[in-house]
Amino acid sequence: MKRFYDWTRDLHLYVGLFLSPLVLVFAVSTVLLNHNWKTEPRRAAKTTAVPVQISGEIGSLDQAKRILAQLRVTGEINYVRHSANEQRLVIPVMKPGETTRVEVDLRAQTATAERQAEGLGAALIYLHKMPGPHLAKYRGNWIYNVFWAVFADATVWGMLFLTVTGLYLWWVLKAERAVGFVLLVAGVASFALLVIALSWPAQT
Repeated sequence: MKRFYDWTRDLHLYVGLFLSPLVLVFAVSTVLLNHNWKTEPRRAAKTTAVPVQISGEIGSLDQAKRILAQLRVTGEINYVRHSANEQRLVIPVMKPGETTRVEVDLRAQTATAERQAEGLGAALIYLHKMPGPHLAKYRGNWIYNVFWAVFADATVWGMLFLTVTGLYLWWVLKAERAVGFVLLVAGVASFALLVIALSWPAQT
């Protein structure tokens, strides 16, 4: 039993240390979202029109990737908008702290890229939200966003592990049971009351 306790305590410590930077990202970005704190974006820098080769299905994700490769623009493609009347493509590309708007003239086969730096606050908010369920058919088209999604999942499972092992370690330390029990009951009660208040039917 002593050996199991030692292993659990060590794993609790090391997993907590590994997850601490990721938890910090989610904690700070949550505060930014709650209070709508975000630095003002810097002035956008726009490139001149450059020739590109247009291939593949018009408006497809694959076509957008080929165009971005020619422009050396990297990031997560947010969506691809095809304007048939104007024969244009609009491709917003996002990465933490930067948004690039690519416009493609299909007739002239030229493209322009407008980059806008958005600062650290916007970068953290971006990480908090991404990859996300919105526009699911486009999500995860940038390899670094795929890696980030894995780390985000690892953070969730790691926090569940810390919760379970924390409860075990608390229970084993008999001297801390009384105080821990009070705090545990207070936490559960606070959460339950908040859920009830939020779901309470409005008076008509």
